[in-house]
Amino acid sequence: MSLPENLGPRRAWAGRRALIAASAAVIVAGGAAAALVVTTSHGSSVHHDAAKTGRLAAAACTGPAGAAYVALPGYQAFDAVDTSDCNVVQQYNVGDTQVPGDPGDFNYDSTEEGVAMYGDTLYFADTGNDTVAVMDAATLDPDNYANPTETLIHVGFNPGDLAVTPDGSQVWVADTGPQSGSPSLGGISVIATATDAVTATIPLQTDPREIAFSPSGARAYVTSGAGLLVINTTTRQVVAFINGLGDPQGVAVAPDGKTVYVTDTVQGSVKVISAATNTVKGTIKVGQMPWQLAVSSDGSTIYVADGDSNAISVIASASDKVTNTIPDAGGPVSLALTPDGSELWVGGLTSAVITVFETGTDTLVGSVNAGYENKPNFGDGDEPTAIVMTTTPTPGS
Repeated sequence: MSLPENLGPRRAWAGRRALIAASAAVIVAGGAAAALVVTTSHGSSVHHDAAKTGRLAAAACTGPAGAAYVALPGYQAFDAVDTSDCNVVQQYNVGDTQVPGDPGDFNYDSTEEGVAMYGDTLYFADTGNDTVAVMDAATLDPDNYANPTETLIHVGFNPGDLAVTPDGSQVWVADTGPQSGSPSLGGISVIATATDAVTATIPLQTDPREIAFSPSGARAYVTSGAGLLVINTTTRQVVAFINGLGDPQGVAVAPDGKTVYVTDTVQGSVKVISAATNTVKGTIKVGQMPWQLAVSSDGSTIYVADGDSNAISVIASASDKVTNTIPDAGGPVSLALTPDGSELWVGGLTSAVITVFETGTDTLVGSVNAGYENKPNFGDGDEPTAIVMTTTPTPGS
């Protein structure tokens, strides 16, 4: 597949993809695996260049009380944002381990591409270091970007996405495998949240990309270069495999669990899949290079980030039709709804700007310039690839 035209070849998270033949066999096996757990607290020096050119933005919005946490692999960090006014409270480094023998230095080599949250606990997929970083959002300190203390859990090769089971007991991590060579090193790492340890691995013969759970937690839906895997979360066995999806990336499940939505990045569409039969029951044409998607809490609306079209497709689930296309310059790839559903937050990969839309009218109501300071261009290169939202304000809001 081709990269989004405005992303460039350096985007490893897209460039490492390889199309697997639709008929490829998928072999899965469960097993225990030891987890390397390291506890560390650290910071980093500021290295943004205010003189960079790019899209200008500043904090401006009015929204519900709460926080947004935005993964920024381009800066080995994440932003903690106050959703009531779009103010970036702080940018925290995460996943950078201490240099052996030098307590004052750290390896600034992490790349946080994915983020998930349960309660106050944040989980980041650190692709560059093959780890998952765990931290308590309640302990964030806006006066010290070195806090809070992290727990680093070693997982498989190149974790790119992760999701928490509905009951909060497990985190499933999509280990995409090496960027070159055989994709057979891809798989799923299963972390027990009670112990922050990997308790099982699920080897795959394809590259897992994104993970979503059924509302009951009985099924995990995993996109891959070969198609969509449906996994029994108790036995950790693949119970269905759906091919013919082009080159799928994003996946979301309707609140009633009856429908699964998958983005086909090649054909510029969303595949509508019946969870009862594990078959495609419809195709919705959207923009170019659709990446992530989100479903409203009542299941009535699906939002799709069309990266190469610089737009958001709005789909009515009742008709499986696009009802609106919202322009959003900057290569939108990540998106999330506020818990009350009143706003849609969208991360622009090339602009490093998070745009905020009111869902009732599909109108732009604010924006956030990614970066440790909300000033023009301070977020250039930060690359917001994932967003989670909570009703709990971040400390310092």
